[in-house]
Amino acid sequence: MLKILLSLIFIRPFISSLAFPYLNLVHSFLLLIFLFIWFIYKGISIRKIQPLKYPLALLCLALIISIVFSIDKLNSLKELYKYASGLFLFLIVASLNDEDKIRVISVIILSGFIISLLAIYQYFFGFRHVLEYLVRDNSFISTFALDYLERKRVFFPFVTPNTLAGYLAMIIPLALTLGRKNRIWFIMPLSFALLLTKSLGALLSLFFALGLYFYLSRPCAQERDLQGKLEKKKVVFLFGLLIIIGLVFMARATTQKQHFQPIFSTTMRLNYWKDTLKIIKAKPLTGIGLGNFNLEQSRYAHNSYLQIWAEIGILGIMSFLWILISVFKSTFQNIKVSSCKKLAFSQDFYHKKQIAGLLTANVVFLIHNLVDFSFFLPEVSLIWWVTFGLILSFKFNQ
Repeated sequence: MLKILLSLIFIRPFISSLAFPYLNLVHSFLLLIFLFIWFIYKGISIRKIQPLKYPLALLCLALIISIVFSIDKLNSLKELYKYASGLFLFLIVASLNDEDKIRVISVIILSGFIISLLAIYQYFFGFRHVLEYLVRDNSFISTFALDYLERKRVFFPFVTPNTLAGYLAMIIPLALTLGRKNRIWFIMPLSFALLLTKSLGALLSLFFALGLYFYLSRPCAQERDLQGKLEKKKVVFLFGLLIIIGLVFMARATTQKQHFQPIFSTTMRLNYWKDTLKIIKAKPLTGIGLGNFNLEQSRYAHNSYLQIWAEIGILGIMSFLWILISVFKSTFQNIKVSSCKKLAFSQDFYHKKQIAGLLTANVVFLIHNLVDFSFFLPEVSLIWWVTFGLILSFKFNQ
């Protein structure tokens, strides 16, 4: 059964829910059936999710209330699969043993590696094919689509560069957990593809989250007499990333076209947030219902937390934040008390390295969703639910 689970996780990012809605529906249907069968026959670890029983119950209650009071109940029922598959996947992954967890992480990294190669291919060879297809198909080409093509902002196999960037930025911290010999071969294409998206939001999210990764890996490095060398590498790495962010910002800020500039993107997001707050103010308790969010100029709020509140109400956003805080709090406590002695032969060091990568990947995703909407795209959000469950699944020797 694990091979089926790994296969479904592996192919998920390649199926864009916006570009291929029918394939997305098929994958989601198969995934839900498989997760239900797994749940029946293998069950989940009740002990590991014990601290989350109340926030999980409240989130489920919020989803039910949201559907009951939805302005379009049928649409809400159609949208329910995103939360259902994500929560089931989270609970099942949290129950995996150590060997299976490593396999899941490896599959996620491999999938991200292949996607980075596809994005790099698009940059050098693919834009002409996209434009030819749009012209041949007589498709309506939006201003933003022209932005991607004209400025060569890669997005394949997703629909927007920001979605691809958020996904790649989430995979990079996981690649940092690989062995020293293999790490560079995965990080280089992932980082290069991320740079080619020219997404400031994802780059900044990764920059701030990497500070957490380096902080968490610091205690073990001290006991391995590597701290001095690693500190220099960390400073150089973060400084280099900061320079790249600055170059991307200047490249976009100096363009003559207003809608290419960062200030335009920021202004548009502020307008989306204001409109979303109006929706929240109208129905703060129950929300407007799953899948019913739709602004005049956008299907998404470009802030997933505001959109969650707008769709499933105050109980929904509070229970979701409660789940996040509970998992992060317990994980940091485990890291604090875990031992790093005898690291050369101890699994603790490698577990700590993996948990640091998983935490960082989650922080990247959560920060990026302050300005993006990948939480509502299963091709990205389901990978996040998996990494979130993996955080809960790791145990440290006391």
